[in-house]
This record gives sequence, structure tokens and C-alpha cells, in this order.
Amino acid sequence: MNELAPLVPQHIDFPILESVFRLTEISLVLAVIGYPVFSMWLFNKEAWKAHGRLPVLIQCFSRVALDIALVAGIAGSAIGAVLMTITSGANISFEFAVSVALTTMLWGGIFVGLGYFQHNPNIPITARISGWPALVALAGSSSVFFFWLYGASTYSALTFAEIFLPFGSEAFFLYLIVLGLCLLCLRYNGKPWIVSFTDANLLATMGGLGMGIVLWFTSGGGYEEGRAAIYSCAIILMWGSIFYIIAYIASLYFGTKEQGNYQTKTWHISEAAVFFIL
Repeated sequence: MNELAPLVPQHIDFPILESVFRLTEISLVLAVIGYPVFSMWLFNKEAWKAHGRLPVLIQCFSRVALDIALVAGIAGSAIGAVLMTITSGANISFEFAVSVALTTMLWGGIFVGLGYFQHNPNIPITARISGWPALVALAGSSSVFFFWLYGASTYSALTFAEIFLPFGSEAFFLYLIVLGLCLLCLRYNGKPWIVSFTDANLLATMGGLGMGIVLWFTSGGGYEEGRAAIYSCAIILMWGSIFYIIAYIASLYFGTKEQGNYQTKTWHISEAAVFFIL
């Protein structure tokens, strides 16, 4: 065994804490869910008297994290995947894109786990928001996403619109096909409009991902040959996740959160995201 000793690394420098505990990615995921948490906490002022402000805040975080934290992380993963697809020919840090794609989804899952651990059914929380806190939640979470997308676009030679706003191109057409089919049947399902939009967005996201993956393999299955299909999948997953969170905030305002069954839908999106990303 002595002759193998020179082959064994003497100093292994693997900055695991630096790689996993990135303040930027953690803060972005936490900020997305933080606005609806704050708004829900304000709505539950009556519970403050019986249980205290901090326990109520923790329970609001638990409810929101269980519903959308993982989707917020998936949105970040999709942003990273979009950046990785356009790396060739663009001035972009590939390591940064990989970091975003993996770290945000990791912390989304960690926050879901914390929400599950902290959930206390003995503290009754009403999953509602109202008035100006609802506007704060919607505007705050949306602005975080805009900041996220704009910051990511600075790592590329392409413009913000060229990277993340392909609504009129074929890249987003797969999503719009399924969404349009769902909305054509909107008046016949008897559900509130926000629940219908949530369902339609879920189907369009998963359907668009499925068609994009099929297109990827029919184009040869290689990375270079399938970059257009991979980009389509990533942009659909990104916007589908963002629309999902916006619909969730709207459901808290309209009181349809329970009908939306968001925890189950979150796991459906996560299954599709893991299949695509890995």
C-alpha cells in the first residue's frame, strides 16, 4: 500500500460551507416567501393575543413555506438552467449559473423542511391576506423576482428581454398551447377563476416541459443539438413557477387557498423540475 501513498491528496480544500451557505441565494428564496408570510401574520392579529406574535409569525412561515418555498427555489433553478443554456457565445460565468441552479432549489427544500418541523396545529392560523398587505405581498415577491432576473441577466452579453421574455417566440409556445386549451374550458369547470388559473398553469408547465423534453430527444439528445429545447424547458419552468407563486398570493387574498391544494401541486412541480434538471 505504501506505493499508493503519493497518489493520496494531502490537502483537500472543499469549501462546502461557502458553496452551500450563499447569502444571496438564501436571501432571494427567503424574500419571495417573506412578503406573503408578513401579510398573513398581519391578518392574524387576533391570534397574537392568545399565542403571542412570534409563535404566530412562525406558524405563518410554516404555512407559506410548505406551500411555495420549494417552487421559489425551483424558479431560481430554472433561472440557472436558462443561463447555462446560453453560455456558449455569451459572456457568462458557468459556475454562477450552476450555483444558482442547485443552491436555490436546495434552500427551497430546506425551508419546506423547517416549515414542516415548525407546524403546530394547536395554533390556529387563517391562511388569508387582505387590503394593503396583499398589495405589499404581490408587489414585494414580484419585485424580488424582477431583481433576481435582472441580476442574472448582467452575467450575459444578451439583454434582459432577450433572455427571459421570449413570450412571442417558439420557446414559450409550448406553454401557451396547453394554457390556451385549459382557458378555453374555463367556464365549464365551476371553479373560482384563480383556482382555475392555478390548475391551468400547472398543466401548462408540466405539459410544456414534457413536450420540450420530447423535442430534446427527437433533436438528437445531445446538449448542443438540443439547446433550443433545453432553453424552452427552462424558460417554461421558470415562468410557470413565478406565475404559480403570484396565483398563490392572489388565492390568499380571495380566500381560495384551500381549494387550490397548493402543497400537492408543489410536489407535482418539484417532480417535473427534478426530472428535467437532473
